[in-house]
Amino acid sequence: MKRMIALLCVLALCLPFASCASDLEQAAPQATAAQEESKTSVKQESGKKPAQKVENFKIPDELPQGFSVGYGRADITPEPGLPIYNGTGNSTHDPLMFTCTAISDGEGSVALLCSLDIKNITVEFSKDITDRIQKEFNVPADRVVLNVTHSHSTPNSSFNSTAALKWKVLMLNQAVVAINTALRDLDPVEGAYVGSGYTEGITFVRRYLLADGTYQTNAPQSSNPVAHESDADCQMRTIRIDRKNKKDVLMVNYQTHYGSATSMYKNQYSADFIHVFREEAEKKWDCHFVYHSGASGNLNFNSAIPGERKYSTFVDATKLGLIPTAESCLAGEEQVAIGPLRFASNWYKAPVYQDSPEAIEKAQTVNKQAEGSEAYAKALAENGFTSSRQIEGILRRASLGETLDVPFYAISFGDIGFVTAPYEMFDTNGVQVREGSPFKMTFVCSYSNGGFGYVPSALAFPHGAYEVFISRFCETTGDDFAVEMVRLLKECKAQG
Repeated sequence: MKRMIALLCVLALCLPFASCASDLEQAAPQATAAQEESKTSVKQESGKKPAQKVENFKIPDELPQGFSVGYGRADITPEPGLPIYNGTGNSTHDPLMFTCTAISDGEGSVALLCSLDIKNITVEFSKDITDRIQKEFNVPADRVVLNVTHSHSTPNSSFNSTAALKWKVLMLNQAVVAINTALRDLDPVEGAYVGSGYTEGITFVRRYLLADGTYQTNAPQSSNPVAHESDADCQMRTIRIDRKNKKDVLMVNYQTHYGSATSMYKNQYSADFIHVFREEAEKKWDCHFVYHSGASGNLNFNSAIPGERKYSTFVDATKLGLIPTAESCLAGEEQVAIGPLRFASNWYKAPVYQDSPEAIEKAQTVNKQAEGSEAYAKALAENGFTSSRQIEGILRRASLGETLDVPFYAISFGDIGFVTAPYEMFDTNGVQVREGSPFKMTFVCSYSNGGFGYVPSALAFPHGAYEVFISRFCETTGDDFAVEMVRLLKECKAQG
């Protein structure tokens, strides 16, 4: 029986900017400028066409009967001038996309699985997007995955300059376009197929045991790295949705920390290997492709262990490593059950690591000096610190209070589960979640619906180094979060 759903007709570019208010840390005139931008067509990079308009772009009044899937994407490349990890985005190497897989289960429920080619997304901006989605499509926040691909050649959503707010307006409007496209594209599903494969030479644990017995992140050869901290999780996972009348939708979940961190495309916006992967996959299999980032807080494909196989660029890694691995996933795939959508969510109250008053006082003393100066280096050593990152982490934690509310979402259908983590998860915790999941295929999506930085596993925490120094949380938090994610997946399963 067909279910009616109250979905609003969209005139997105004629609507005033709905907020970004929780993301605004600076003066009100910036918000006014952003509101003004939302009333016009926000142009992409100079020389590109204006962003798609959505007038008369009405979604269906009725959802299809039965289980159906739709696909849509829209360009979210900002105008030149926003800062990125390796400089300023003065031009575009390849476009950044907002991709949406819409799922309707035929029983009145809808889920939106979205992938954004940006570096990080704050809880505040995630809320701006989900508020907009609820307003336009009547889909609640706990039914929306906002998973970012974490390319370092893209800006952060935490920026609040006038130009950055203009970009956020663009993303809000293009989210509406992509979701609207996906809902209009809904097509009956004839089968869902899952596969997994293993690739080497791409993903390595970037945390190294050095010859002197200490650990370091991204250790250069001169530091004499002798071993990785742990084995890397090199498993790729695929879900292929076979649709009756339209192209298949191929969903991939994999983990690595991308090559742009080594300044491959300096001063250019780029989606990194996601762009190459998408182009190659869609050409090879005539499908719609979507990538969901996995656990990669301690991973990189640039190994510092001498003699270890690695690819020189993420383009080579994609064409010579990821595409063949995806091919092996598809060759060995098995059909799985699809069924009603199920949802579970929780805002987890996580304790912030509490540094001692003495440590905070020492960090404040060091911070009075200019970082990089001789005086700073001297103060660092005199107060017993080895890295400026320790100072950064201590001062940040001192400003946070005792707990932080961390959102987790789980969505399942049949034998397939999705679960989100709003931080850079270590891959050992990603494996922990998948092994504890009750589903045949589980996509663990890091960097989703918020950004709380690194959350090291209990294995890594005692070794220190960069990720531990700047983490907001306690030694067991990474493992505790993994347990919570498994709990939510089991809650979905228990709903039948």
